Amino acid sequence: MDELWQSLCHGQRISSRSVMFTIDDGFHDHHDVAAKVFDEFGFPLNFFVITGLLDQQLWPWDDQVTYALKHAGVEHTDIRLPSGAVYSINLEDKSAGATVREIRDALKISPQAQVYQWLREELFAKLQVDFPSTIPQEYQPMSWTDARLLRERGHGVYPHTRSHRILSTLDLTEKREEIRNSLERVGAELGYSPQVFAYPTGRPADYDGDDVEELRQAGFNMAFNTVPAYVKQGQDQYQLPRFSLPENTADFLQIVNRFEALKEKLRR
Repeated sequence: MDELWQSLCHGQRISSRSVMFTIDDGFHDHHDVAAKVFDEFGFPLNFFVITGLLDQQLWPWDDQVTYALKHAGVEHTDIRLPSGAVYSINLEDKSAGATVREIRDALKISPQAQVYQWLREELFAKLQVDFPSTIPQEYQPMSWTDARLLRERGHGVYPHTRSHRILSTLDLTEKREEIRNSLERVGAELGYSPQVFAYPTGRPADYDGDDVEELRQAGFNMAFNTVPAYVKQGQDQYQLPRFSLPENTADFLQIVNRFEALKEKLRR
């Protein structure tokens, strides 16, 4: 990550034979499994962590949707989304996976100030699912001790907001709290001032100019979205793209060997 910043900062050419890996959220298997694989090959992995998750205060809203549908006690119910729209759940006609995707997509464009309260009081209640008293095992976070060990082994650890709420749906006060609190928690626990950030879900619609300005004022140098493209000189340093991990090896090889860049040139 530092090498990338130095290249961007000084206008240096980014080598075509370079690659950087990132992983978002901060779950326990990111430390227990993923980091060990990268350790084996001596390659750094850059972690963007939800600080409220590592503090055991919450688990991500999108994963709570999955949990609720997975444990649903009814197959039919209507829920009122934070936007006010009504969504009809019918698990006989539509799979739980498809329903999860639709509810997640609806929540991404709904006001998210009270999304965690809504999940407990509306979604879990309507589906007749007991809200867990502790974070379920499959969503357990790594610890701050784990995060410190990652840094000691040469990996990067950076903020990914406090609660993973979509920044563009929040007012300015809440945006600032999400960004500044996550910056302060990573700094306090890891003993350094992080200067890199990743937007929750990371689509262009998920953050706005106020978020970029808040990152700049907070002292961040770079921020990553999830637009599938290569990082190049001249890009906005607060809107750097990332490819999502493909589902098959062939697509992965195309990305890391820059065939995607070649295909883009051919299209132009």
